[in-house]
Amino acid sequence: EVANDNINIQSDMGKCQACNHLFRVSEHFDMPAFAFDLNQPPKGAWYKNNMQEIRLGATLRSPIAFFLVPFMLIWSGGSLGGIYGTQIAKQQFSLLQSLFGIPFLIGTIIFGSLTLMMLFGKIELTINQQGGRVFTGVGRIGKSKSFQWHEVTRIRENYVANSSNKQQAQIVIEANQPITFGLGLAPERHHYLFHALKRIQSQYKPERR
Repeated sequence: EVANDNINIQSDMGKCQACNHLFRVSEHFDMPAFAFDLNQPPKGAWYKNNMQEIRLGATLRSPIAFFLVPFMLIWSGGSLGGIYGTQIAKQQFSLLQSLFGIPFLIGTIIFGSLTLMMLFGKIELTINQQGGRVFTGVGRIGKSKSFQWHEVTRIRENYVANSSNKQQAQIVIEANQPITFGLGLAPERHHYLFHALKRIQSQYKPERR
């Protein structure tokens, strides 16, 4: 326990009266409320440490995909098949009909990408003593962003409202170029990735002077 007199919220600094250790108060706001075991990831998450590099990740697989797959088949089969399939079958090109089908084509691409992410998508962090890389995608296809530990000021959670006005959690690595990821993760996988990353940060990040 730290006495109130040894905490300065404005400077974000605190001091342990037992060992005189200085720490940033904000870095302790997100500590888990119960015991956390880095080596016990939940189903759908993983932690691999070969002493040179850590691979930390979780699948984006979701039960919603079982509803999206038939929806996609109906959407793409009905709309695109009716608009473009009839032209191919009749071997007749209609500019007006083709232009009318563009929004349906865009919708198919968007919903198709979302369905693939919920079936085969993943978030994986590759971490070493210098920094790491955050990858979001399917297989080797996706986007990745890198960070250096000496640039990281804090790792925190952020909440955004979805289309149903429900709060969804994201993980934010605050650095020179902040990295936000994790939207769509199941709660237990999100919880594990967040606290695992905080634990790894405490091991790798250089002490502030």
